[in-house]
Amino acid sequence: MIGVVLAAGKGERLKPFTETRPKPLIPILDRPLISYPLELLKRINVSHSIIVVSYMKDLLIDRVKAICNELDMSCEFVEQGKELGTAHAVERALEKASGEDLIVVYGDIYVDPDAVAHSLVRAVERREPFIMCVRVDDVSRYGAVRLQGSIAVSIEEKPPSKAPGVAYAGVMLIPKDLHGLVSEIKASPRGEYELTDLVSMAYRCGRGFRAIEVGDEVWHDVGYPWSIIEVHKKLLSKIDKKVVRGSVDQHVVIKGPVIVEEGAEVRGFTYIMGPAYIGRDVVVGPSAFVRPYSVIMHGSHIGFSVEIKESVVMEHAHAAHLTYIGDSVVGENVNLGAGTLLANLRFDEKNVKVTIKGKRIDSGRRKLGALIGGFVKTGVNVSIVPGVKIGSYAIIYPGVTVYRDVPSRAVVKDTYR
Repeated sequence: MIGVVLAAGKGERLKPFTETRPKPLIPILDRPLISYPLELLKRINVSHSIIVVSYMKDLLIDRVKAICNELDMSCEFVEQGKELGTAHAVERALEKASGEDLIVVYGDIYVDPDAVAHSLVRAVERREPFIMCVRVDDVSRYGAVRLQGSIAVSIEEKPPSKAPGVAYAGVMLIPKDLHGLVSEIKASPRGEYELTDLVSMAYRCGRGFRAIEVGDEVWHDVGYPWSIIEVHKKLLSKIDKKVVRGSVDQHVVIKGPVIVEEGAEVRGFTYIMGPAYIGRDVVVGPSAFVRPYSVIMHGSHIGFSVEIKESVVMEHAHAAHLTYIGDSVVGENVNLGAGTLLANLRFDEKNVKVTIKGKRIDSGRRKLGALIGGFVKTGVNVSIVPGVKIGSYAIIYPGVTVYRDVPSRAVVKDTYR
């Protein structure tokens, strides 16, 4: 059996974080997102995978090679070219894997490799066609699976109803006798060749895909910027003890389950409330306050009198002093000047909305701060209101209040409305 990992998409909804890296390389607890589905393949005894790439392919190829080497897996790459949909991506992979059973995995979803492998291993051994499913509160964001008993009859992509339902979770086993159907898939009303159409086509041919359901605690779609916070909350909730591998000053207080990785330094009079994660070579403090569900990734600096609450700070970011980071995502190599405030609560306390691909989307969160792309710099005393996105490489001058999204590489010198 050969694995096929779909990793070609641009991740438009995840901007600004996909301006500086492809979506499969978004870091989740200091590991690229794609490493989780690759590890799943390893757990179900798939030793070779074809990775379909396009956007920022050189960066992606370098990182995936390193991950596969760590997992003792072999891999090869195929460029999708024009991105015409998931079925088109699988067709490109079939050019290298014709005549082999395929297990297709989305490269931009979080899965718990051990737990999901346990659910799938018997079906994999039998080589029967199956799809992985998960129950969600709003099926309109996913492919809605229609079931007849344990067999999937069809999958409707992005249905209009926002009702709870069973969603396709991005894993599919396609036996070699069904490869011919992939090339017969027609363009959908959305103008894409969608692999999920294979389910209804196979059902009509008497080769229904079995639906294998996993719990939402072992799967997460990283579809929107705030999803980066949510998936980390899910992972941090599983931490049940304190693990300190780095250096912690005797005057630091750590309450609850907290991981402090090797090379990290937590300086005096810092207060950390778990669950929280402090990555490799991170410096925290002195006198910092790290609140529950905070993630600080490797090489970052959270300094004097900085408070961070339920936020994700990516690699090599700096907030050296007197900054508040609330319910926010801060990209790699960001520098937040002294007194920068990332506000997280509207005056009316309604859910925070975010502009995604030109539309205002309800995040579902009453508290949501700023979404700051990589390499951004803010001056002293900058304030950013809830739900604002700051594009990569933007510069915000001292004293500016930012009320709306800032484009990539913009320079903002005055109040931004």
